[in-house]
Amino acid sequence: MRSEKAITSPSSGRRFSRRTFGTLSLFALAGAQLVARPAAAAGLELKMQFASPDGTPWNRMDRRFAAQIEAVTGGRAKVQFFPPNSVTPFKDWLQATGAGVLDLGFVWHPILPGKFPQMELFSLPGLSKNQTIASVVYWRVREAFPEMGKLFTKADNVVELATFVAMGSHLHSREPIRTLADLKGKVFGAQDSAGVKVLQELGASAVVMVGSDAYLALQRGAIVGVLSAWGWVNNFKLNEVTTYHTLLNLNPGTYSSVMNRDTYDKLTPEEQQHLADITPLYFLYNTTDSAAAATAHIPPENIFTLSAEDQAELADKMRPQWDDWVKKADAMGMPGQKILDETVRLMKLYDQN
Repeated sequence: MRSEKAITSPSSGRRFSRRTFGTLSLFALAGAQLVARPAAAAGLELKMQFASPDGTPWNRMDRRFAAQIEAVTGGRAKVQFFPPNSVTPFKDWLQATGAGVLDLGFVWHPILPGKFPQMELFSLPGLSKNQTIASVVYWRVREAFPEMGKLFTKADNVVELATFVAMGSHLHSREPIRTLADLKGKVFGAQDSAGVKVLQELGASAVVMVGSDAYLALQRGAIVGVLSAWGWVNNFKLNEVTTYHTLLNLNPGTYSSVMNRDTYDKLTPEEQQHLADITPLYFLYNTTDSAAAATAHIPPENIFTLSAEDQAELADKMRPQWDDWVKKADAMGMPGQKILDETVRLMKLYDQN
């Protein structure tokens, strides 16, 4: 991507160059120190539930974000944390945030089937090779096709802070899976329904699971492995219950960070703007770091790559899902094929620069 090419943050609507994107976090943190506390503004207690336990990158990411919010508001906002799943189950996080049970929420789109059909585009197997490129492509696509950004309804009662594409999913298992044939007849978990379809087409049984459920299922021997992003291995401690890892790079999940709308309205315009500025870099930096940490201590001999023949067979089985998404988009009144073609074009364009 050329440095002079502008992109738009999904949360703020502001355009900035690649150079600006690279220095945005430093600017935002410096700017946060300049935000004067409004004289008449009341203190705010922001309730936030951790996505993963202490000691994991996601946990540290949440704590860092909370500290930045407190700095942005000049200290008048204080973030109160709750342990994972203590306030609401993972699948109900959006509802809990909209209701005000939490003020800051994390929405993993695949856990709410049918709620975010636009984002199913970026979960198509084989479309995305890189998390950062895919996220930037999504922001560009929603500029050209605004309906791609209409993720939340008035009834959800949340403000979207940022939306991103996660890293592609790989197979993390208790026993070695070296070939596609090794999948047949076995039971797996998957981070989304698209991954379930692929595994089923390859002769396996699969069901959608969130990270904490996948851990328990692996621990009990109910599943052989889970198809998920590397971030899950580290943040849900799947490395404790899996040994082998088969590189597939399929079905990236997508997610949004949201804030309760009533709480958001209590922020000053300056605070809202600084919050919009810090969010993109906060997620891109920390989620990529999380994935890298997951692979740091895995012996190379426990990481498998499919043969050229298996990769060709896998690609052939993935393509019908692309056609299905186009039909779904068309049924919603969106130009499905145009959106898909533009997404593919931008993925290639950015990947070669």
